[in-house]
Amino acid sequence: MREKIVSKKNQMRSILFITSLMAVTVTVVLKEYSIKELMKAVGRAHFFYLITGIALMFFCAGCQAMNFYIIMHRLRQAVSYKNCIDYTYIGNYFSAITPGACGGQPAQMYYMNKDKIHVDFSAITIFFMVFVSQIVVVLMGAVFAVLRFYILAKSAHWFIWILFAGASVMIFLTVALSALMFSRVIIPLLIDLALKLGVKLHLFKKPKEIKEKLDILIISYREKSRLILKNPDLFLKVFVVSIFQWSAYCLVAYLVYLSFGYRKYDCFDLMAGQSFINIAVAAVPLPGSVGIAEKAFLNMFGQFYSGEQLPSAMILSRIINFYFPLLISFIVYVFAHHRIRKEQRCLSKKLQ
Repeated sequence: MREKIVSKKNQMRSILFITSLMAVTVTVVLKEYSIKELMKAVGRAHFFYLITGIALMFFCAGCQAMNFYIIMHRLRQAVSYKNCIDYTYIGNYFSAITPGACGGQPAQMYYMNKDKIHVDFSAITIFFMVFVSQIVVVLMGAVFAVLRFYILAKSAHWFIWILFAGASVMIFLTVALSALMFSRVIIPLLIDLALKLGVKLHLFKKPKEIKEKLDILIISYREKSRLILKNPDLFLKVFVVSIFQWSAYCLVAYLVYLSFGYRKYDCFDLMAGQSFINIAVAAVPLPGSVGIAEKAFLNMFGQFYSGEQLPSAMILSRIINFYFPLLISFIVYVFAHHRIRKEQRCLSKKLQ
């Protein structure tokens, strides 16, 4: 893992890009609404439900950390739940600031490696978690599409198209992750292609030595994947925890709805809408899905709110399920980064 993963310059660029997207979103999406009216509507919201929504986001992170803990201990890695919390928030932070959430998993592996967790353990753990999570998200969307089809039928045509695109992307990633975890051919083939390309570009000085080390790593990785296959109960445990995680995430939309005093629709109606959005935004590789998530919310939840309160609900929902967790993730990342550097300094002093 390279230090570029934690480059301050790259992080600042990503944060500035997200800020720019936020500014464009507010200007374009909310141009028809008065800021004063939005603030008044937010001020009338019942804060008990909003605080409960924030608590649910902490619960979501706790579920993801629990999955880390369950898988790592099944792989006989003595990792603490506190460190699993760190890996969760580190992944969430880098996922939020990188296009298509592509930075989260490499950052997690980087910091797990700093905690002396070898890459074969971290890779199979993260692949398996994402694999199960994708299944849960798509399955929830499919169930809600059957049980609450009338909600989906009222959405705009463009939303239906990106929903199908998002579902296709997630299904493709699920199949790809399955191949990466359990296929005996895919990873060696990818490594061979990468080495051949590296040799042509003169990136590797000793390709044979690198190939030998990678072969040893592949053997170790296969052992971990076989261990997961031999423990089908592990899939069930991670699957159940992931259902709790994503149900809590979708429930935030209902709590925001209740905070405005609405009672016409039940929690499954609002959860269905959020579930469809979760799948749709997967088709758009923007950091944090900023812009498309807001537009999708206005489209999907327009049938639940009156026109004047809809943008306020959207703002509160995004604060609770994205911006506040992003802030917490950044804080945890800073402390985790400091902890790991401090431990490394202590270790280097002992070795001197």
